[in-house]
Amino acid sequence: MKNKKNILLALTTAHHGLYRGVARYAREHDWHLVTDMLYAANIPYGWRGDGIISHVGYWNELADFIRSAKEPRVELTNVRPDIDVPHVEGDNHQIGEIAAQHFLERGYRNFAWAPFTDDIINKHRYEGFCEKLNNNGFDCTILPPQHHLSGTPLRIDWSGHLKILKNKILKLPKPLAIFCYNDCVAANVLHACQQAEILVPEQVALVGTDNDELLCEAVTVSLTSVMHDLEGIGYQGAMLLDQQIDKLTIPSEFILVPPKGIAVRQSSDMLAVSNLQVAHALSYIWNNYMNPSLTVDKIVMATKLSRRPLEIAFRRETGRTINDEIIRVRLEKVKDMLKNTDMSVVDIATATGFTRANHLYRTFRKHFGITPRTFQAKL
Repeated sequence: MKNKKNILLALTTAHHGLYRGVARYAREHDWHLVTDMLYAANIPYGWRGDGIISHVGYWNELADFIRSAKEPRVELTNVRPDIDVPHVEGDNHQIGEIAAQHFLERGYRNFAWAPFTDDIINKHRYEGFCEKLNNNGFDCTILPPQHHLSGTPLRIDWSGHLKILKNKILKLPKPLAIFCYNDCVAANVLHACQQAEILVPEQVALVGTDNDELLCEAVTVSLTSVMHDLEGIGYQGAMLLDQQIDKLTIPSEFILVPPKGIAVRQSSDMLAVSNLQVAHALSYIWNNYMNPSLTVDKIVMATKLSRRPLEIAFRRETGRTINDEIIRVRLEKVKDMLKNTDMSVVDIATATGFTRANHLYRTFRKHFGITPRTFQAKL
C-alpha cells in the first residue's frame, strides 16, 4: 500500500477558513495532516515529513524554522516575502475595490480606512479601496492602525488607541463609510463608535474582511464583510504543495485567489444620508422590511417626526418616497435570496414581507421586467 503523504500544518495564527481548505484537499488526496501546532503553538523541531503548509505572519521564530526546513513548503500569505518559498495569497487589491464599490453604490461621499498594522497586505487593501474611490472623485482618510510592526511588534496601548480612534472619527464628516482591514478591526471600530455615541450604520457604515460569521454576528450591530476566499487559499496552497512533492512545474509568481463577493449585514445596510431622521427611517425599514404590516405611518412614529416633513426630507435625501423605499429594500432582499439560497418563491415572499407569492411576482416583474425564476435562471 502506498504511504500517505505526511504534511505539517504550521497555521497557528491563521483563520479557520484556511484549515478547511487544506483539510478538504487532504481528504480528497488521502494525506496525513500533523496538526499539533494548532493546539500547542510550539514549533516541532526535529519533525520530518513530506511537506509543510505555513502561515507565518509575524512569528519570526516560525519564519526561521520554515526557511531552514528541507521539505517542500508553501506559505499562505505574502506578508513575509523574505521567506523564499512558493506563496498563495488572496487578491487584496480586489478586496479593497469590492468594499469601495459597496459604499459607492449606497451614495457615500466621505470615506476612511482602518488598518490593522503597516504590512504589505494592509497596503494592498488600502490601495485597492483608495484607487476605486479616486477614480470616482473621492479621497480617503487613514485612521490610526491598531498595531505597529516597527519597534516592539503587536504591542498596543489599548485605552490610548481607543481614545485616539474615537476622537478621529468624531472629527470626520458624516455620513462616513469606513473600510476595515478585517472583521476584528471592524468590531473594534464599532466599539469606538458606540463609546463616542456615534450611530452605526446611521452615521457611520462599516465593512470588514474575512466574513468570519462568528465574529460578524457576535457584536451588537452585525458586520458587513468582504468574503475573502480563505478556504480557496488553503486548498490552492495544498494543491501547490502536492505539485512540489511530486516534482511538477509550479508557478514562479504568487498565486492570487480572488474574493467571493461581500456579505451585507446591518453595519452598512442602508443608504448614506445627512438627515438623521431620514437615517432613522431607513434603519427602521431595513430592520422591519420582513413584516408585511410595515407602513409609512409606523415608520413616521418610529422617527418621532410628523409625516409631511419626514416625507419631504426623505424624498430630498433619497429621491424616492418612503413607500418606494420599502418596496426597493424588499426586492433587493428577494434578489439576494434568489442568488444565494434554494428557497421557494413562496418562502421568499414570506421572508421579505410580501403578503403572497403572486404579489411578489407582480411587483418583481413590474420593476425588473422578468419573473423571479427567470432572474434566477440567468445567474
